[in-house]
Amino acid sequence: MPAKAVLFYNPNSGRYNAGRIASWQAEFTFFGIEIQGISNPEELTSLQPTHIIVAGGDGTLHVAINHAGLKHTYSILPVGSGNDFAAGFKRLSVADLAKKILSDSIIYYDILRINGIYAHNVCGTGFESFVAGKARKIRFAALKYILPIARHMFFYKPIYAKITSEKYKYEGLIFMITMGNGKRSGGGFQMFPKADLKDGKMDMILIKKHSVVQRLLYVFLVNFGKHLHLKPVEFKQLVSCRIELEENYSFQADGDLYAARVLDVSVLQNQLRMIM
Repeated sequence: MPAKAVLFYNPNSGRYNAGRIASWQAEFTFFGIEIQGISNPEELTSLQPTHIIVAGGDGTLHVAINHAGLKHTYSILPVGSGNDFAAGFKRLSVADLAKKILSDSIIYYDILRINGIYAHNVCGTGFESFVAGKARKIRFAALKYILPIARHMFFYKPIYAKITSEKYKYEGLIFMITMGNGKRSGGGFQMFPKADLKDGKMDMILIKKHSVVQRLLYVFLVNFGKHLHLKPVEFKQLVSCRIELEENYSFQADGDLYAARVLDVSVLQNQLRMIM
């Protein structure tokens, strides 16, 4: 039963003033959990196995997992600008979360890995990584993804990709390819309505070259998770896949940007330990 935990937060966010951090620390301490506050992700790399409470959204959790690794357990205080992963869980008060941490109520979930980078919620390339790059420059959370989608959806040019997996192959122009672990991405889009965090599979959505009308229909229906039947959409549940591009191109993992020409994506089943 852990009596100590780390509270990890992003000091560059206006959401985390000193008073708010002190308030969280005081609340957890009141319920019997000694809290160490950490804002520098490099400090996470040397931690002995412990419980890490992430105050933030998908980006902050992504940073924590990729610095600290999978030897720890994690919880989320979903106060970030993008909380798609946490939206799949019941939102708890600090008191209720503290009780769960003290009772060691661990549940094991899948996590994706793309080129050695962990992605707890989503990863992919094409239009979605292009949008992720634009979204980083927008501070207003409500417009973070909607604005760049609206601005660029009619002008984005498809890219060439070769995709191979244990039961699927495709080669040609793509608008985007995305792999999901959770159900939501992009600030609330129901991208992966059939996703299951514990099924040992990732939900792959490939959108091929298509017309403007089809694109508009897709953007509308993805809000409700009703897009999988559309003609340009290919949906598969995979254990792994390789994506080969013509040149180095951006890809995103939980909204963080990277670049590569070849992407190897796989599922690590039951490797992410969460208390939520």
